[in-house]
Amino acid sequence: MIRNLIHFLRTVTGRLLLVAVMGSAVALSVGGITLSRAFSDYLLSDVDARLVRQLDLLIGASQLNRDGTLEFVRPIVDEQFTKPYSGLYWQISSVSKRPKRSRSLWDFELSPDMSSQVFVPVYAEIIGPNDQQLRTIEVDIILPEDTESNIYRYTVAINMADLKVASVRFNQLLLVALGAIMLFVVATYIFQIAYGLLPLRRLSKALSDVTAGDKLYLEGEWPEDLDPIAEEVNTLIDKNQKLVDRARTHVGNLAHALKTPLSVIQNEVAGDTSEQAKVIINNTRIIRDHVDHHLKRARIAGAMGGPGVDIKERIEKLIRAISTMYESKLLDFSFECADGLRFDGEREDFDEVMGNIIENAGKWAHSCVKVTVTPVQTARRNRKTIEIKIEDDGPGVPKEKMQSIFERGKRLDEQVPGTGLGLSIVRDIAEMYEGHASLDTSNMGGLAVILRLPYKEMIG
Repeated sequence: MIRNLIHFLRTVTGRLLLVAVMGSAVALSVGGITLSRAFSDYLLSDVDARLVRQLDLLIGASQLNRDGTLEFVRPIVDEQFTKPYSGLYWQISSVSKRPKRSRSLWDFELSPDMSSQVFVPVYAEIIGPNDQQLRTIEVDIILPEDTESNIYRYTVAINMADLKVASVRFNQLLLVALGAIMLFVVATYIFQIAYGLLPLRRLSKALSDVTAGDKLYLEGEWPEDLDPIAEEVNTLIDKNQKLVDRARTHVGNLAHALKTPLSVIQNEVAGDTSEQAKVIINNTRIIRDHVDHHLKRARIAGAMGGPGVDIKERIEKLIRAISTMYESKLLDFSFECADGLRFDGEREDFDEVMGNIIENAGKWAHSCVKVTVTPVQTARRNRKTIEIKIEDDGPGVPKEKMQSIFERGKRLDEQVPGTGLGLSIVRDIAEMYEGHASLDTSNMGGLAVILRLPYKEMIG
């Protein structure tokens, strides 16, 4: 799963979505934190404003009677001051007298620090009755009636629990709202990216069709920003096809043009046993081998797409033909291949490859040849590959000499007829189809030729 995620994030869609989601997440997080702090500041400022109002009412209602006792000229009407531990409290303290307290404090007494004077209101947070977290405002006042100028510390406190509950509820609601917004934004980004990249996916599919040979050019209408690309690709395809056709024609013409003078030279020295004639014959043979090689290469189609070639049917026909060719050896041909597999290419190229390999196996085998066709896994997306393994029980080839067999004109046994071009052509055709040809030692003791070629499933 992690591997799939990493692969997705390496795609254009994944990168666009990752950047969009990360940007949205950062923006919403910053916005959420800002709103949460703003709401908490608003709640705190509202609490502080209430404390100031209560403090002003408390100071405004205070006076000293004739015996120096502090009393209120009007009642403090807020009912919370009368309920024990209600969460709203006041207390008036002085150094020389017992503090005067609201009934809500009940048996609890605030302990203001009277060692310093505060004639400007200050805020603080303390622990109150029942371990309540209180926010307080306090200020020192000298009452006008007091001839002794005693300092009274006025303190009003409020429980912060309601503020914290409100803040938690707001944050929960904010989290749900931002989560819903994030989901909506992500869904919108997914739709936007999918819709925006749809023409690119169509372009990719059209290119795959051209590569597979199902279409010659990019067809259909394209958005204005992709239309120039489609036109350039079609121009490139057309130009490339013309270059291939021209090169193939030139190679064929050159090879055919060389054959006539080569035949003249060979006829001139035919029957001459001198050393000079032998050198001429040997070199003309080498030139003719090169000519044959490039003529065969010029005939390679190398095109994928179309209906393809029924692998089982073609190999069975080739086996019947080659078994007849080596009928005197009484070879036992075994063949394993699932139904419905088709070579994704031209029949001539497939026959060239398989004919060369199976004929070579029949030439060297003592008694049996085995052909096995197996679909294999490939790392390339949208690319199906088969492995065709042709084995014989012949003398085989030493490991160190296997690679040299693929060289043009190379034969390990000069006594056996042949030009040495067969496996070279096999390798060229396999590589032209983006496949691979290799050699190994067969389990039967001889040589094993292993081919990797593209295939498609038979439809219907």
